[in-house]
Amino acid sequence: MLLAACTDADARRRADALAAANTPLDSGAVRQPIPPGIDPAMVTWRGDGLLVPSTDSLQKTPGYVVDSIFPPEVMLTRFQAEAGPPVTTLADGAPSVDVLLRRYWARLVVGDSLGMRPLVMTKAEFAWLYLPESVERANGMPPGPFWLLLSNNGGRGLARALSLAAGGDSTLVGTTCLPDELPAGPGRVLGPCAVIRRAGSRPDTVWLVKHVIARDGIFKLMSFANDL
Repeated sequence: MLLAACTDADARRRADALAAANTPLDSGAVRQPIPPGIDPAMVTWRGDGLLVPSTDSLQKTPGYVVDSIFPPEVMLTRFQAEAGPPVTTLADGAPSVDVLLRRYWARLVVGDSLGMRPLVMTKAEFAWLYLPESVERANGMPPGPFWLLLSNNGGRGLARALSLAAGGDSTLVGTTCLPDELPAGPGRVLGPCAVIRRAGSRPDTVWLVKHVIARDGIFKLMSFANDL
């Protein structure tokens, strides 16, 4: 029975890897490498080449399929213990998404990466305030790989945003977010969000942020990830 379960799981993993390898990419898109420590069965590629969690990743995890040694609640508890003491509110951040985006852009323009850190969700905030009631957890994404993927995409997004903002002769004239929102326990997730800048006589909308988390009147970037 154990051998059969492992064989079925391996077959699913091979099929998923093959399907991902054959997923058509948008013109000019480059498939993002899978970071070390990420199980290929837990992710897939979007048309633009960006890695995202697969919707049934937990069911494709061999240990879970075979004997459920680490069910979802245990994985969450272990991750929360690793992330640090419980937190009950977002720290720092901004009082509105407009202020948040303006502060982020101001720090990007001067290359102040240290000053950006209070604007983005911490690992403890992710573990205690977002993850327990998240859509991704409900779909089976284990906490560790989910956080690693979020951080990895954030690093790539920050590099692109810094490059775009550096040395730009432009004036910020506004901010905007797409109207879609997702519930996240007592909070909500907004995005993508953008700043509107004017260079010369023409406005330019720059989609800097993929997701913003809002909770108890405090707004923070979920990560530095974007679609730039």
